[in-house]
Amino acid sequence: MVITALGKFIKYGQTFLSCFLLLTPYTPLDSVEMAYGPSAPYGTMTLGPNNQLVATQTAYEPTSLITSDFQNPQDLCYDRFANQLLVADTGNSRLVVLDTDGSLIREISAELTTPTGVSFDEEYYYVADKGAKVINVYDKVDGTLSQTIKRPETPLFGLSSPFVPTKIAVNPKGIYLVSEGATKGVIQLNLEGEFIGYVGANRTPMSFGTFLQETFFSEQQQESILKAAPPSPSNLAFNEQGLLYTITNGDAHAPIKKLNTLGHIIMSPSFVVPKISAVSIDQSNNIYGVTSDGQIVIYDSYGDLLFLFGEDSEYSERFGNLKSPTAITLLDNRTLFALDSETNAIVSYETTDFANLVFEAVDYYTDGLYVEGMPLWEEVLALNGMFILSYRALAAANMKLGNYALALEQYRLAEDKTGYSEAFWQIRNEWIQTYLLKLFLILFALAIIAIAIRIIYRRTRLLDKPSLLLRRVKQNTFVQQMTFGLKFQKQPTDSVYKIKYESGAGVLTASILYVWFIALQIIGIFMTGFLFSTRNVYNTQILELVFLSVAPLFLWIIANYFVSTVSDGEGKLKHLYISTIYSLTPYLIGAIPIFLLSRILTLNEQFIYTFANIVMYGWCAVLLFKNYQEAHDYTFGKTIKNILLTAVCFVFFILAAYILYMLTKELFDYIAQVLREVF
Repeated sequence: MVITALGKFIKYGQTFLSCFLLLTPYTPLDSVEMAYGPSAPYGTMTLGPNNQLVATQTAYEPTSLITSDFQNPQDLCYDRFANQLLVADTGNSRLVVLDTDGSLIREISAELTTPTGVSFDEEYYYVADKGAKVINVYDKVDGTLSQTIKRPETPLFGLSSPFVPTKIAVNPKGIYLVSEGATKGVIQLNLEGEFIGYVGANRTPMSFGTFLQETFFSEQQQESILKAAPPSPSNLAFNEQGLLYTITNGDAHAPIKKLNTLGHIIMSPSFVVPKISAVSIDQSNNIYGVTSDGQIVIYDSYGDLLFLFGEDSEYSERFGNLKSPTAITLLDNRTLFALDSETNAIVSYETTDFANLVFEAVDYYTDGLYVEGMPLWEEVLALNGMFILSYRALAAANMKLGNYALALEQYRLAEDKTGYSEAFWQIRNEWIQTYLLKLFLILFALAIIAIAIRIIYRRTRLLDKPSLLLRRVKQNTFVQQMTFGLKFQKQPTDSVYKIKYESGAGVLTASILYVWFIALQIIGIFMTGFLFSTRNVYNTQILELVFLSVAPLFLWIIANYFVSTVSDGEGKLKHLYISTIYSLTPYLIGAIPIFLLSRILTLNEQFIYTFANIVMYGWCAVLLFKNYQEAHDYTFGKTIKNILLTAVCFVFFILAAYILYMLTKELFDYIAQVLREVF
């Protein structure tokens, strides 16, 4: 209980420290408003530190509810040419044309059975009729049916390819369709309805079984296997430049994809919000998505999360919350309209002053006008110091102004390693130009001093006493055992022999080195440079890290001893413990220099850091192999077998520990429940 309480105290303390360090340089804590607006029944979130959602000011507030006797409506879009809202009213088999204030303009039902998608151009309405498996084109002037587009008859379309239009988008390049079950991607037709091709096909998820089949099976064997089909796109949209955005339900990695004219993915959101079912793009190429469970998400054109808001279980029945949205669209002034198929209504949302401020700042940022947008981003930070995109935008501005030190700190707060690397390169370059000559002079002076000391040592007896004292220290048993790892690196076979038969190293010194190994795990968190660090100092649980440093290595030694006892191994547990620790000498010696190296390299020199780690860990692996080979007196092949069996035994230890933990937890939960019922 004491350890658990201490762990929680450290956890909450680190969380508070993280927030404090981020907020203090730019904004007081009391300047951050509540996430709930005066009329919004939901919280609004944005992306904060550690890629976590944090509360922010309300971005959109619900303003009105539009109903027109809809029945299970499935699609909605804004016709910017006519300033109208188009609704595919599926249950009533009609297309509904509304004014932006919700007033009914026209109903079109001719030749419609199950309309599920709608789009437009300057002259026509385009309706995807899922039930009839056609696309109906209606004249905007009188609403008459102008054309019916059926399944393409060309062999290029594919004899078995399905044509069940569910969603549609039209631009000057042609008609783009999402067809139910079409795994080849979005269907592209010209404006006359002739098939052009497929675009934006998803990839088949790679499973471990698929990887093995592609690696070991012949082409003939692979052809005989029924391969998994890639998921079909479920929705689509275009921006004003004609770039296609696709939605794929169930894609946990990239539910929204932005494609170029060749159909290649050029953007996917950095923070994935699942269950996105529809998307719309504004004039600044910001992306607005709605999820099937009632949330609205907004990204900028780079895929950075700006806002996430929507259904709150506590207030699910309040006006503004969505239950089962199917479509989203927006006006030129960024007024949002979301279509809810469960409530059979359209909910409109208006931007708040805070959202307008953010959108204006984002426009400067995406246009590359970093300096011009600085005052806006500073204002955003004054209102919410956790709005992490602000730090990145201000860092880009300071890079242009030459304020590299400030940009470096802001990129660190933004957790942008690419920008941090660029700023650090500039700072390092200036330092080298300023101090390189002085550094060479200092090194030259040190070399002269070293030569002078060596000459004095040879001609005089001034250093005899220090040399004698140094030799006595080296002859000390404890010192010899502590430095035994240096010999272990050069002569692992002889060193293991000395451990087994000549007490070359003891349990005490090995345990001290084990403690140093654990300490290095903690030191690495604080000393590793930001560019190469994989842990956040404020989120790291020290007790957890210590446990993960102690337990695996100890369990590995125990597992190897158990395996060796049943396979004629000669190594004793004591000797295995000592020799395994000493086998890690390259890490025990080389970790600190590599930590320091990570603080002076940029991403351009990442290969140096990677190569140094490969050499260090590779040499540790070689020493471990030679250690077990000599300790158990095994052949090369038998040593490999021993290590593999040790790995299997190690996994079983982990599983057994986990099962024991779960059973113990269930037992204590049961006892606690009984005690609660009794008392």
